[in-house]
Amino acid sequence: MNGYKKDLRHYIGAAGIFLLVIALLLFLSFYQIPRENKDIFVSIIGMIVGSLSVVVYTIIGKNPDEVNSLQKKVESLQSLTDQMEKRNDQLERMIIKMQEETIDKLSLMGTFYVDDLRKNLKTK
Repeated sequence: MNGYKKDLRHYIGAAGIFLLVIALLLFLSFYQIPRENKDIFVSIIGMIVGSLSVVVYTIIGKNPDEVNSLQKKVESLQSLTDQMEKRNDQLERMIIKMQEETIDKLSLMGTFYVDDLRKNLKTK
């Protein structure tokens, strides 16, 4: 619930800044800024407009820090997946080798059993 309130505050704040920029643009379309305050006003507007990328990301529900952290998590999970695939391949090779050895040993045991069976049948 606390995370929901935090997200709501971010969304409302971002929407407020966006509306402020729109209001400033509307204001500037009707009124002219005096020359002595023009540099200060332009620098303040530049900083506000510079923050619009973060505002837009927040409004559409994307947090750049969250996106970066999720990309790092995906990369680490991909690395883990690659390691697990290599380990799985190793285990498959070990199982195949064990199966081959078991078949060879059973074949030898079968040969000895058949030879013993033949000897017993000849003696009877």
